[in-house]
Amino acid sequence: MTITHWLAGAALAGAPVAAAAQIQNSAQPEPETAEDGIIVTATRAPALLSDTPVAATVLDEDFIRDARIDSLRQIDDFVPNVQFNQTGQVGGTFVTIRGLESNPFIVNRAAVYVDGIPFRELREQTLGNVEQIEVLRGPQGTLYGANTESGLIVIRTRQPSDSFEGEVTGSGFGFGNGIGGDVRLSLGGPLIADELTASLVASYSHADSFVRNIASSIGEEGQLSEAFVQGKLRWTPSAAVTLDVIAQASQLRAPGLYEQEFLPIDRAVYDRNYAAAFNGGRRAGRFTLINDAPKRTAEDEVLLAANLNLDFGGAVFDFNASWRDLQGDSQGTDLDLTALPGAAGANSDDDTFWNFEARLASPTGARINWLVGLNHYRSREGQVLASLLGPGGLDDFAPAPLQTARARDYAVFGQITVPLADTVRFTAGGRYERAERDKQQEAGTLDLGPFGQFQFAAEDLTQSFEQFLPKATLDWRPAEPLLLYATAAKGWIPGGFNLGAATSEVTRDFSRYGAETLWSYEVGAKLTLLGGRLLASGAMFQIDADNWQEFNVLVNDQGQAISTNLITSDANIRSRGFELEVSGRPAPTLELAASVGYVDSIYTNYVFSAAQDFTGNRVRLVPEFDASLSASWRPWKGLFVRGEIAASGNTPLNSENTVFQDAVVLLGAQVGWETEHWSLRLYAENITDQLVFNSAAFSNFAFGNDGTSYAGVAPLRVVGVQLSYKW
Repeated sequence: MTITHWLAGAALAGAPVAAAAQIQNSAQPEPETAEDGIIVTATRAPALLSDTPVAATVLDEDFIRDARIDSLRQIDDFVPNVQFNQTGQVGGTFVTIRGLESNPFIVNRAAVYVDGIPFRELREQTLGNVEQIEVLRGPQGTLYGANTESGLIVIRTRQPSDSFEGEVTGSGFGFGNGIGGDVRLSLGGPLIADELTASLVASYSHADSFVRNIASSIGEEGQLSEAFVQGKLRWTPSAAVTLDVIAQASQLRAPGLYEQEFLPIDRAVYDRNYAAAFNGGRRAGRFTLINDAPKRTAEDEVLLAANLNLDFGGAVFDFNASWRDLQGDSQGTDLDLTALPGAAGANSDDDTFWNFEARLASPTGARINWLVGLNHYRSREGQVLASLLGPGGLDDFAPAPLQTARARDYAVFGQITVPLADTVRFTAGGRYERAERDKQQEAGTLDLGPFGQFQFAAEDLTQSFEQFLPKATLDWRPAEPLLLYATAAKGWIPGGFNLGAATSEVTRDFSRYGAETLWSYEVGAKLTLLGGRLLASGAMFQIDADNWQEFNVLVNDQGQAISTNLITSDANIRSRGFELEVSGRPAPTLELAASVGYVDSIYTNYVFSAAQDFTGNRVRLVPEFDASLSASWRPWKGLFVRGEIAASGNTPLNSENTVFQDAVVLLGAQVGWETEHWSLRLYAENITDQLVFNSAAFSNFAFGNDGTSYAGVAPLRVVGVQLSYKW
């Protein structure tokens, strides 16, 4: 994390759809059938979505292909009351569900699992060969741990096939500031018949940046290149034993582009303040910024994972282990956000994550379903901040002292579902978790020249946190097509330490922040229609959170920053609302999906300083509603037509509730021709070229409250063509 993470926040997005189909889960036995509906596996016991008392949206392989979902940030376009908050085109990704905002400094309140591998700290990531995406709303801590306080996203990629297959896909696209393209190859098949199979996915993309800097110090135009490769092996020496191994690597290079890029929300005010004084008469554009900082972002990630599944007949044993290493170097934040040579920031990260989990569960289809398990998660995160004073190049950034943070989590958990009558079931679960947090920080100074010197104190701090997370669900099927349920669950985020610094003007001790807890209450219903061709679902919820962890920056009376980013746990929030979804195939050639979500999320208590009292305000980056409608139509063999509408309501961009993103409607469309082997598609996203601010807003940290606010933006209009061939 960097000094500019003060500026970062979370995102705004809309919602379209759901879908259907079976998934083979490497961490679970394959469901026996999916002929009767959508299969959910995130509950650890594969079951029909219509029979699962959880607020969930499932996107199957066909839907993912039709909607062209190939990255994390696209998922929220299809799920109600879910937003993926993005700090920039290449920055971190933070998940907000049901009004529980996440941000760049706190571990996500909603966890993402890809093939059983936890991604608590998310970067924007390419997804390869995705087979199914499941989004569960509400606390899932009983089975998945503390960092599923608001919900859970489970992504399953396709397992190696018993027959040889492959696909190559290429696309080219254009937008207001440039062009781009990508190519993807997937191969798979048997290495040893009926015993060993393998698959390989590789992709490469290159594009100009959505946001262009027209005052670059080194004359580089922003560009973004990404490479991704994943290999899988599946060994099945017998019907009772399955071993999956995954190796994956990715690389991102973005010369001339910083991971966080922020535009003035009111360009007229920005130009009035700075065009003549600092920017040489140049004026800000809809997707252009003006600053002098030299920019570059580079990231490298390596991942190894293995899962062992043993079916003993009377029970199923799973063991999963993963290791992930992420290194990042990002330079180029400009603290005055003008062409004036001043101060710029940079950061380097070296993070490593381990996860080990063992589970023993009842066989699929048992009358009484149960599961017990053990989990150990650990991470080491190292951070070096740097600064550049005045004009210079990428080699002129001066580093501050090294800061490191370590986390070790230990958990034991269990869950049981018992039938109370033919139509009534009761599910109870619990998880005991212990979290240990360490922080080491060397003494030193981060010099920001005219904006001050931030002093780092030498620190070596350790603290542990413990919590029991219960969950209880009662569900009732009064008639075969209808399921009713009620759930109460506790969520939790451990406390920790701020990796950062504060000036001498700061009198409070911000080194530590406490643990966050919440209770979530939910009632819901699911109804199958048209003989099972449509599934309708709805839920109402209320969430009460105490010791809410939030980040902020201390400012003086002029609005100038007098601290780095700080996490506190002084706030409380209340969030309540509802979701409605309908999806399915009313006709063989037509797939429809619609959703609507409403959230009323407010700070019931939030006093950060004497001048910063946000009590009663709406929680930032939470739209008051989102809604969507999508349709995929194949009127005759070969022809494919798709349309999408996504709407988001008014959204506060800061805790002060002084800056808002107005309600917005986004349109998308596709048309194409498909054969057994070939597919050609023309597509357009954000057809009306809406400017949507999708991160937390902030004032100019150099000049203070001068009437100008800044925020990150969502992608502009994109028009492209995609060609694929499979065999």
